[in-house]
Parts: sequence; structure tokens; C-alpha cells
Amino acid sequence: MTSPPTLFGAARRHLRLLLAWAVLGTLMAVGIAFLIPKQWPATMLFQVGQIGSAGSLLTDPNNVVQRIKFPGFIDQVLQAEQLPLEASLDARSAMIRKTLAASIAKGGNLLEMRVLGRSPEEAKENLLAAFQVLQAEHEKLLKPTVTKLEKNLADAKAALQKMEDERSAILEPIKKFNRDGTIERKFSESILLASMLKSSESEIRVFREQINNLDEQLSPYRTFNTKAVAPAYVPQHAVYPKKSIAAVIGFFLGLLLSGLYVLARDKELRSTIAKTFQEQT
Repeated sequence: MTSPPTLFGAARRHLRLLLAWAVLGTLMAVGIAFLIPKQWPATMLFQVGQIGSAGSLLTDPNNVVQRIKFPGFIDQVLQAEQLPLEASLDARSAMIRKTLAASIAKGGNLLEMRVLGRSPEEAKENLLAAFQVLQAEHEKLLKPTVTKLEKNLADAKAALQKMEDERSAILEPIKKFNRDGTIERKFSESILLASMLKSSESEIRVFREQINNLDEQLSPYRTFNTKAVAPAYVPQHAVYPKKSIAAVIGFFLGLLLSGLYVLARDKELRSTIAKTFQEQT
């Protein structure tokens, strides 16, 4: 008496066909992956600009992230690259609209901007164009404060020069009194000059402290526009399409299609599967 067919035994008869279809699916998927246009990512870490020794940021980093996502910002990037604004008219414009993004890096001190391109050069150009648009916007926020600080510094230096000139004018009569030996005869006048000299020196110290403070605030380490902390990075190999992922998908898709074909043609296999499910329920 022959034993009833098992599910494994019924499927084993078609093993060669299943494997052939799986291999064919793998080869086709990898071939398609070679034909699909490749994409490279470009990324950049940057720091939001700040003003003064207190480290006040030009704008909140979260606002920067949302600004980069805004369609109007992307329009400016496309205009800077002289690309059509309509994504349907140009593949590069469509890619920039779809992939340009930013996020706050771990720790919150730095931000990351990223975008894709159809070549390493294009990806880098897209990224730099977007970053330059952002820098130009932040320069407008920075310029009024820098102009004000520079004016205050110029005024302080002019006032200091004036005070030093007045101090020299006060010192000259005192030197003359000492040189001529007339200090005793003009004691009251010399006291007045000494008092004026002391007051002048006090004011000079104030202006020098003010100048030092303004110089520190205007230092490029204290006041600066939004800047990259590292050059734009583009990997050597494309990130899309992944041939390994395509191979796996093609393998299982070929296996699935061959399985459905075998199931449709093999009545015994269908009967065995039905009986197997009946026994389990």
C-alpha cells in the first residue's frame, strides 16, 4: 500500500522549476537595478550663526529645519540653480523638491542638511546651492547688528582719541610748570590740572573697556554667519538602487510567481495542500 503524498514530496517534484524561476527573478531584478538612474546623497553639518559674547543665535534651529522644508525655500534654491520650478518639467528639480531636508544633530548644537543627486557632482551642487540660500537669508539677520556694533566701536575709538588728545593738552601745562619751577606759584592751577588729568584717565579706561568689549563681540569666534563645520560629504557609491536588495526581492518574487504557476498546473499539489490544512484544523 503506497503512502499518501506529502506536501514536501509534492513540492519537491517542481524544485528545479522553482529554483530556475528564483534565479531568473534575481537576474532580472539586478538587471533592472543597473538600468534605474543612480542617486547619490550629499550631506553637510552646519552651525547656526550667532551674535556677541553671549552666543545669541541668529534664529532657532527648529525654525531653520522648518524653513528648509518650506516650498518657498526650495523655490529659491531652484532659482539659484536656474532650474524649472515645476517638478514635472525637470527630473533634477523633482529630486530636490523630494529629498531636500534638514534635521538637528544629536546634542542640538549642529544641524544636518541633505539632498540627493543623479551624480556625486550634482548632489554636491544641489546641497551647496541650498546652503548658500540659507546663508544669504541669515546674513540679512546678522548685518544690522554687526553694523550697529561696528558703529559703536568706531564712536568709542573716536571718543577715546579725543580723550587722549585732551589728556595730552592737560599734561603739557603740568610739564611746563615742573620745567619752569613755577609749580609753587601756581599751586591752585596745578591742582585743577591734576584733577582734570585724573578724571580724563578714568574716562579713558571706560572707553578702553568699551572698545575691548565691542572687539570681543565682533570677533569671528563670537559673531558669525551660519557656517559649515565640515565640507559637504558625498559617498563614493550610489545609495539607490541597492543591487543586493533588488536581488533578494527578485529571488523571492521569482519564487512566488513560479509557486503560483506550479499550484495552478499541479492538481495533486493543490489536493495535498487542501488535505494538509484540513488535518491541521
